[in-house]
Amino acid sequence: MKLKFLGTADSAGIPVHNCTCNVCNKYRKNNIQNLATSAYLEIEDKIILFDAGVENISTIFDGKEIKAIFLTHFHADHCLGLLKLRHSKDTIKCFHPNDKDGFSDLFKHTHSILYNKLDEFESVCIDNISFTAIPLVHSKKCNGYLIEYKNYTIAYLTDTSKVSEKVVKFLKSKKLDYCFIDACYDERKEVGNHLNYFQASKILNSLNVKNGYLMHISHTTQNYIEKNKVSLKYKYLKNEHIFVFD
Repeated sequence: MKLKFLGTADSAGIPVHNCTCNVCNKYRKNNIQNLATSAYLEIEDKIILFDAGVENISTIFDGKEIKAIFLTHFHADHCLGLLKLRHSKDTIKCFHPNDKDGFSDLFKHTHSILYNKLDEFESVCIDNISFTAIPLVHSKKCNGYLIEYKNYTIAYLTDTSKVSEKVVKFLKSKKLDYCFIDACYDERKEVGNHLNYFQASKILNSLNVKNGYLMHISHTTQNYIEKNKVSLKYKYLKNEHIFVFD
């Protein structure tokens, strides 16, 4: 099984349109980009998506079987691709938090998407992989996900401004091998809809995670880190990444 990230940036992506900061200019010069945070599991030729914010996600996975989608929340940068993907010839299950408003007209015109609400700490199993909804604190109802596969336990926690004591206690009981957590902000911002890198690192420390990673980085955060030579305990994911779990 492989966990692949299509992107690990915030909603603006990198480079940001017409931004001339050092980070955005460097990405342009090297002809690279970091898309909004989105990931997927690849098991043989089958795909399980975590969010679908990339607009052309239906094209990216054309010819592949999408077994399921685990949506963290209904902000556009996490579900925009569903507007096209819902016209798939395949029926696709989409698991999501309890949000009656959803996004745009996705609930009104479901087409090929079967929407399934997941309550807090509710689990489903797909192809011998367990997925558990982890309640997060955001401006919209939001679920992180605990993935249990063979001897691996993996937490995917985006977007969030806080991780409750109840969630920390639950995740610690699972003895996490990997945890990927929202760290959108730099240290200058301590209150908002996301965590800064120090807040996220403190949570990773409390979870006693074997391998911790920061994600959902903004261009301003990356620019601040590079300009001020900020030293961090945990590594930021700044582009596409692949993790292999045998």
